Amino acid sequence: MTNRLAWNIGWAAAAAVALVCWGCSGDGPGANATGSGGSAGSGGSGGDAAGPGSGGSAGAGGSGGSGSRGPAYEAGTAFCPADDSVRRIKLVNNCSETRWFKMDGRTTPMWARPTDCAWNGAACGDPEGVGQCTEIAKNMAGGGDPGLVYCKGSTCACNPFFELEPGEQHEIVLPNDAGFPSGTGWLATGCNPYGNACEVGSEAAKNATFEFTYDNPGQGSLYYDISAVNAWTTASAVGMKSCGGGAPDPNNIFWCRGTGCRFDVNTQCPDGSDAFAPAPAGCKECPTMIDGNGKKVIVGSCGTCPDGKESNRIPTGTVFNAGNIGGPEWTWNGAPDFAVGFGHDEGVHANRRFSCGPAGCTDAEAGKANTCLGGCDLCTVTQKVGAGDDACLKYCCPNSVHTYNGFPYRYDSAGCTALGVQAGTDYSPAVKDECPYVYTFGYEDHSSTFLCTTSASLLIQACPDPVDFPSKIEP
Repeated sequence: MTNRLAWNIGWAAAAAVALVCWGCSGDGPGANATGSGGSAGSGGSGGDAAGPGSGGSAGAGGSGGSGSRGPAYEAGTAFCPADDSVRRIKLVNNCSETRWFKMDGRTTPMWARPTDCAWNGAACGDPEGVGQCTEIAKNMAGGGDPGLVYCKGSTCACNPFFELEPGEQHEIVLPNDAGFPSGTGWLATGCNPYGNACEVGSEAAKNATFEFTYDNPGQGSLYYDISAVNAWTTASAVGMKSCGGGAPDPNNIFWCRGTGCRFDVNTQCPDGSDAFAPAPAGCKECPTMIDGNGKKVIVGSCGTCPDGKESNRIPTGTVFNAGNIGGPEWTWNGAPDFAVGFGHDEGVHANRRFSCGPAGCTDAEAGKANTCLGGCDLCTVTQKVGAGDDACLKYCCPNSVHTYNGFPYRYDSAGCTALGVQAGTDYSPAVKDECPYVYTFGYEDHSSTFLCTTSASLLIQACPDPVDFPSKIEP
């Protein structure tokens, strides 16, 4: 969920929760809402046999002989959950190797978590904190590393992860009267018994995520999407679709349907050469107009800016989020070129193929990359700074306020979109070419979010079959 501007206010409010962590990845407790060996997974070969879908190499899915659609299809687990008025989130592994489905430890409700960890129910006194329960869990893990463990209410909770062998499934049953706000998950490989210290995907940082929000039953909608804002890994291949809840709309490909992405890190990720499409050209002064309330506002698009040391120029007196729509209203009163002259420049071609793991990321040998880094993560990795540092600020946009010659500028959705640097990398066109309905940078528009009614179930498949989870959809 990263691309949203022109929808109604009700949708904007629901989407706002997910936008908080899309600007960049991080490594602290809050970063789990927003990782590295192996090969990209797919439920079957790409190519013409995909029917309405397309793209991707066969990857880790599809084992089981000629014509196989993958282990989940052979096991009979690949399909939607039962249509019995009970809402479920069904997780299915269609890969030929084990996948860990990991969920955000901070936002996942208690009813959606396992309860069989040794520390489940242990008393704690720092609600939503990780200090006490992490220490308790370490003491109970017999030398293993459980990762960050949250105190939920007054007791420690099990981390929400589900280890699934090829063809296995797990269902999360939603209570009849509950929503599921800010659902965020990701795929990992090679984890320890506590779902941590993974070879690929220990954290959501430097990984792709699958995201969903269930509004309360009968109030609003189910929203779901795939985000590669941080990165795409060799464990990331995933598909999402709604089950029940409404018939697809032939005039709206995002209504009660689904998509999958089988992007291949070692063949489709930019490697710094001109074999990949360059970042889109740009950098100009944002066009403005005076609105009906006498405020100078940006009209249309400022465009993209592929030079991190540059940016689009913001006319003095430009009002952002006019009328508090999209966020708090604020005005830029400084010089138009305030953001010109600082920041790291990734260039029109950048090598994004890295080998990432618990110890960090290093340049990958040819054919051995496990992570394709997005704009923010490439900047923070190569420059060895945080998302809020001037070197990476325009790529990462951490929703913070910085002052230039006495004038504050807010790096929120509107402010970052205007600067254009996030959208100006070669990462976005590479991923979008294979997976057009996947988000690739923070605060992208609404073109990658699917919706259905809150009565729908949700099917999430690792190594997705290209027929059931097409990367491209024909209206």
